[in-house]
Amino acid sequence: MLGFLKKTQRSKFTAYGLILPAFAVVFILAAYSAYWLVKMSLVKWLFGEPWINSIWVGLDNYRWLLFDQNSSFWASVRITAVYVGIALFVELVLGLGIALLLNSKIFGRSIYTAFLIIPIVVMPSMVGMVFRLYFSYDGLINYFIETFFGAKFNWYGPELALPAVILVDIWEATPFFVLILLAGLQALPKEPFEAARVDGASNLQEFRWITLPMMAPLIVTVSILRLMDLLRSFDVIFVMFAGGPGDVTTTLPLYVYKMTLIARNVGRGSAASIMLIIIIVALTFLLIRLFERIKFEM
Repeated sequence: MLGFLKKTQRSKFTAYGLILPAFAVVFILAAYSAYWLVKMSLVKWLFGEPWINSIWVGLDNYRWLLFDQNSSFWASVRITAVYVGIALFVELVLGLGIALLLNSKIFGRSIYTAFLIIPIVVMPSMVGMVFRLYFSYDGLINYFIETFFGAKFNWYGPELALPAVILVDIWEATPFFVLILLAGLQALPKEPFEAARVDGASNLQEFRWITLPMMAPLIVTVSILRLMDLLRSFDVIFVMFAGGPGDVTTTLPLYVYKMTLIARNVGRGSAASIMLIIIIVALTFLLIRLFERIKFEM
């Protein structure tokens, strides 16, 4: 028995020893980057100038971001909330629905699954370039709308630019939900479903009381991953509209870019970056707690 315990302890130490180098590298790089990000957020420093010209301002950058009437930070937060909320909800619901459909016995399931990989593997910048052409006034989108409904829309205007970006993100990211959730559905045990059918449960009851509770951990995980990705989304929005027209598609990553590289104010851009990190961590925590409560109620 003592030999078994010693062997188990040696195995644990071996596992920790193998993990430690990678963990140390990641931790050191993250800590060093965070240190400089915080340090830059506390100074007034123009992009391109030497660090020696930076001026210590303390929390003034944060005060300007959060309370100054010339700051558009809160407008970017509202735009980001709309963009992330609609895109995440639609992608999750649509992805789960398609995954449930593909999980049933339908003809050509492997072909459909293969086609779903295409939007994932295409570079986001290329997606933005292609859809920038599609959403032009004489582009493919307006061609189909005019063909079926006899109307054309100005997708480059301030009213439709953000919906256009959301539609592109839904096209690009929904397959991610489909593939992950489909793998989860196929890994579920068959016995609970067979027992439910014997008891006369309907498909809706099976989904409500068996599928959804068992899939909840995976839904939480994939939603958190997608939430963090959406909050950091930059490529497609930048290539399509560069945050415009005006500021209607200026999400927080675009705001950080404009503040740092366009306005050349590294201090305020760094402060905005820290605020974005805080928002990501807070929303991730709230999402985990929300899904834990929903899972408990189920």
